[in-house]
Amino acid sequence: MAKRPKQLPPRWPLTAVQIASASYVGSGEHKQTRWWGGLPSGFVGPDGRATRPKKQTTTICPLTSNSDRAVATEWVKGALMKGQMRYYEADQDFPNHIRHRDERGQLWFGRCVNSVQGQYKGWPIEEEDRVAVFG
Repeated sequence: MAKRPKQLPPRWPLTAVQIASASYVGSGEHKQTRWWGGLPSGFVGPDGRATRPKKQTTTICPLTSNSDRAVATEWVKGALMKGQMRYYEADQDFPNHIRHRDERGQLWFGRCVNSVQGQYKGWPIEEEDRVAVFG
């Protein structure tokens, strides 16, 4: 039996106004140094792994400056414009997961933290992670 193609709800694709309002806000749990949002909470041990309970698999994001935030916001908007997203039934105005490949070839995973305002956090991922989430 043939598999039905994924169907997107009528509100997709996003409008130009929605894409323009999207932004990268980051998250302290993925930072190990001071960032525009304050102090980090992704504490890393000598082995380079997060040390907080239940956060040992947290990927540390190197984006910490205001210029990093501006670049990441452009990545978010670009991913939304190109449809590099994964839609879930419970998603509201913005998709929960997006992806982007930067000019150096690094893959980035974005997760929506405010689905009404289109605010995302993100971190670097490997190709296997992209395939597992986005196919």
